[in-house]
Amino acid sequence: MSLTEEIEARGQKAVDYLIQFCHKNIFPEDPLRKASLHYLNSGGKGFRPAMLQLVCGALNGDEAMAIAPSAAIESLHVSSLLHDDYMDQDDLRRGVEAVWKKWNPTVAILAGDVLFGVAFSIVGDVENITPELKYGFTKELGQIYTKLCEGQMLDISFENVPFIELDEAQITHMQYLKTGVLFEFACVTGARIALNKMEDEVIDVIREYAKLAGTAFQIQDDLIGIVGESNKIGKPVGSDIKAGKRTLIAIHGIKNANDHQKEILLQTLGDKNVTEAEISNCVNVLSDIGSIKYAQKLAKQMATKAVDLTKQLPQNKQTELLKEFANYMIERMF
Repeated sequence: MSLTEEIEARGQKAVDYLIQFCHKNIFPEDPLRKASLHYLNSGGKGFRPAMLQLVCGALNGDEAMAIAPSAAIESLHVSSLLHDDYMDQDDLRRGVEAVWKKWNPTVAILAGDVLFGVAFSIVGDVENITPELKYGFTKELGQIYTKLCEGQMLDISFENVPFIELDEAQITHMQYLKTGVLFEFACVTGARIALNKMEDEVIDVIREYAKLAGTAFQIQDDLIGIVGESNKIGKPVGSDIKAGKRTLIAIHGIKNANDHQKEILLQTLGDKNVTEAEISNCVNVLSDIGSIKYAQKLAKQMATKAVDLTKQLPQNKQTELLKEFANYMIERMF
């Protein structure tokens, strides 16, 4: 199988586990269960649950033991999406109508809360591991969700901060909290299941790999949000420009623009009524400044370092997939 097929297969195992659990435990079916499963039934990249299983296998663990925790991570991720879409007023997610739009904000909030609870219900459903590990998974999952909320709060608060007053370190920290911590938790949890211990030198290697690959993932997401195709990314082209998202690309562009370029960027970024032509012009300006190439180069550096770290892992099929995955993070366009 190709890398994408390997990822999809593992992601689907997690989703199937999660859907089965929800059918048995979420009532009423309409609208609560339907809303909770709306995004799960609409595809998704499945990177986080797949990574948990892959890392477990790379360290010679039984990937089947990693399915329940990987389902918990997907549940927590979708829980945050249900809330974020309403806060950001995004109409589309994974190519379908956002839950808050299809039903209403109350249903979206409750569905997100339900999946939050589901995540804690299943994260420790792993046989043959120590009670310390099960407790550790549950405790850390709570800490992770707190950080996700911190990241979302920073993202929202940054909307009221002029671009010129923000720097790359602030943006990187915000994005790490919003997405990186869950990606890191997925990889580290896979390692802990394989080794049946909370800490180890190999786990430290996996943690660093996850930080690098996760950062590359987020930078590529920023690129896709600007130059991606709507039918591939499941949301309108240029939505990040229209929303005035504070990204590394936008911050780099503002900091390095001449007066004319800066005027165009500041007029376009965050304009809810911006036209497709104006979005296209904004992208061209960012390209002329070198911001898009800058982001691509940064992501490439992160991916290369992540690949180098895999030399310290057992050399098997799953480790080869981890190498491919790090590079795939900066090549994908969805």
